[in-house]
Amino acid sequence: MSAEKLKYHFMKKLILPIMVLCATMSMAQNDPLDSKKDTVSLEEVVITANRIKEKKTDAVANVTIIDQKKLQQFIKIAPDMSHLIGMIEPAMSLSTNTTNNRYQNLRGRSILVLIDGIPQSTPLRATDRDIRSIDPAAVERIEIVKGATSIYGNGAIGGIMNIVTKKSPKNVIFGGQTTIGASARDSFKENRGFGYRFNQQFYGNYKGFSYLVDAAMNQTGSAIDGTGEYISPRYGLGDVRTYNGLVKLGYQFDDDNKVEAMYNFYQSLQNTPLVASGGKYLERPRIGVYDTKDPAAQDEGMRYNHNAYIKFNSNNIFKRTDLELSAFTQHQYAIFDYRKHNARSPRWESSSGQATVKGEKYGIRTQLTSKVLFSENVFTQLLYGADVLIDKTSQPLVDGRYWMPELTSYNSAPFLQTKTTFFQYYVLKAGLRYDYIDVSVPNYEVLRLRNTDPRVYVKGGDLTYNNLSPNIGIAYNQFKFFQPFISYSQGFSIFDLGRTLRAAKADVLSKINTEPVKTENYEAGAYAELSKYVHLSGSYFYTYSKLGSDLKSVSGFWVVDRTPQKVYGFEVNADIFPTKWLTLGGSFISFEGKKKSTEDGDWDGYMSGTSIPAPKATAYIRVTPTEYSYLQVNYLHTGSRDRFSPDNRGVYTEGEGIVYPIDLFSLSAGYTFNKSFSLALGIENLTDKVYYTPASMLVARDAEYARGNGRYFNLSLTYRY
Repeated sequence: MSAEKLKYHFMKKLILPIMVLCATMSMAQNDPLDSKKDTVSLEEVVITANRIKEKKTDAVANVTIIDQKKLQQFIKIAPDMSHLIGMIEPAMSLSTNTTNNRYQNLRGRSILVLIDGIPQSTPLRATDRDIRSIDPAAVERIEIVKGATSIYGNGAIGGIMNIVTKKSPKNVIFGGQTTIGASARDSFKENRGFGYRFNQQFYGNYKGFSYLVDAAMNQTGSAIDGTGEYISPRYGLGDVRTYNGLVKLGYQFDDDNKVEAMYNFYQSLQNTPLVASGGKYLERPRIGVYDTKDPAAQDEGMRYNHNAYIKFNSNNIFKRTDLELSAFTQHQYAIFDYRKHNARSPRWESSSGQATVKGEKYGIRTQLTSKVLFSENVFTQLLYGADVLIDKTSQPLVDGRYWMPELTSYNSAPFLQTKTTFFQYYVLKAGLRYDYIDVSVPNYEVLRLRNTDPRVYVKGGDLTYNNLSPNIGIAYNQFKFFQPFISYSQGFSIFDLGRTLRAAKADVLSKINTEPVKTENYEAGAYAELSKYVHLSGSYFYTYSKLGSDLKSVSGFWVVDRTPQKVYGFEVNADIFPTKWLTLGGSFISFEGKKKSTEDGDWDGYMSGTSIPAPKATAYIRVTPTEYSYLQVNYLHTGSRDRFSPDNRGVYTEGEGIVYPIDLFSLSAGYTFNKSFSLALGIENLTDKVYYTPASMLVARDAEYARGNGRYFNLSLTYRY
């Protein structure tokens, strides 16, 4: 390398980030409120993901709250839900850097994603698009409750992620804000690394009526890695245009009665001039090159995701009892990548095609919350009611052929959850939920891999599931410096039933293994405020399922591995507030998953990388030099996982690839000029590191061996009124 090239390389890789750091030390923050109070007592943190408002320390579970302040900091770096959750939540893997969040589970188990309590996950046929189902501009906060639960029914064998949408601030007749932003690669090709973003919001309250309207549009540039090479566009986040619209209306009849309605529309589609090329696992990356796409290919992504609810709340409907009645619906249409016919690995009757998933949900929830006072020292909250859900899901190809027929599930579930407080400091929670699910399967023909394969006709019918899920836990909260909890819970899931049915070899349903996954979860942990300067939390967890939910590759297709499985590990988190202007903290999680080759055998195998990620650590340091400015630098480390060996040809089984360590830095900063204007800066991959995503390493497929993003700058200006 010549002296001039060496000098340029040094300037590009090191000096530029340092200059940015120095410059932003004096220009930071998007909202002056962010810096007024960094220290928040655990007693003040309230969650609703458990269907009842309660303090975080009463949840008898390990809970992460991503509030508006933290959301805004990470939106500046990467305004994408899967990216920011992967950076913030210790128990979830780093983003795949694609539209697919298949490998972003929670502690090795599938997660039930909700938007205002509306399920986004599609258990009848997983789309793996449930995290990227709303733009973060429409989100007020995200609540993640870890560990199996059935409080919302089917699907939460790893936990719940409830995405709470924004609502109108009180005491404002009319207000709003406008945000414009731009993103760019620091050394991009032919200007295709440039992207832009727009967000408009109006809100207000008048004589009991409240409203909020939020619209966002985001256009990303082509995805470019740390070497300046285009990243493979397959399922990519480059050249993606996203639209999101949120409308929320409410009316307060009196102090005790109100009604609220919400509608959210989300669309995210890729339109790129690039096609995927090359790639060899562990040797060279799959990249994007200019070429002509197949004219039969449609834009990949989420064509639409509609969510709506209407909710009525009445306090003291009778003595010490509150009522919440809601009806909701969700419609989504996801389009996957176009697959050209490959004679060596055929699908769809030896023809090309493009798969989709269509889903519709209609639900009603009725819940009552009663307070029972037994004495001055003992009182109980009772949460009880019933849920009804109809879910229709199908997997047609774009050309009209059905890979999976339309399945319709009818789910009814009564539930009872109790929370009893003894002598102010002891909290005992216990509950039961009984789910009755009937899945209607029509007569269908399996879509053959080759047009020469024998035809398989399956006689339809009804699949019936009855499941009783208990939970119990206790917390002790007398001393802030040590607030322990211990819990046991069960969750269940009709895990990706459609994946099983579309590959059926038998001609009747009774011969196909369609048993649900039932998970038992044990957890012990604690929250601790050692002082107002140090907040800690941590837990040890163990889950077991007699029938597994891990994915394994068979002849190039993912199928569900039904062998017994267990997952165990621990997580720790820390936040430290040494001064008013300095905050720092971090987290670490490590867990392992093992399985049995036979039901009565030993734990002789490891779960694949599709479920079990490498250990993960995060750290951050936040400086607020003035009331109106801040600078935060984040560090993320994912470790290594090497549990499997290649075959005699040196080839790894898909999902069992070796994962190497990754170290990434990011930065967010901002400055508030006055009540109206603020400027924000975010930098993804601050050091312009060249790396492969954990997902691309573990899958061990040439076609998915792609690098992560290089350094990207995101600059935005907000005007409030």
